Amino acid sequence: MIKFGREEGDEEEQKKTKFLPAAEIYLPLYQKYLKESGSGFLVKSGLTFADFIVSEFLITLRQNSPEVLEKYPEILQYLDRIKNIPQLKEYYATRKE
Repeated sequence: MIKFGREEGDEEEQKKTKFLPAAEIYLPLYQKYLKESGSGFLVKSGLTFADFIVSEFLITLRQNSPEVLEKYPEILQYLDRIKNIPQLKEYYATRKE
């Protein structure tokens, strides 16, 4: 959370030693869940609360380190799917990012 002033340290060093290794563990798992569910969302039954939590994390990730998601096309499609849910479309269109 160096970027947001919540702690001190070298942002690039933290990114290399903590953030990127964690992303390499968790992003493939999210992508795997999306592929296996067959619903376009994280679980087979469709959209759940988990999708809102995970998508907000991924949207924040894309805003701050977009290059990290480039090799995960299913995740990028998932974010577009979330942003185009009819009940959320206007919110995302007017939301400051």
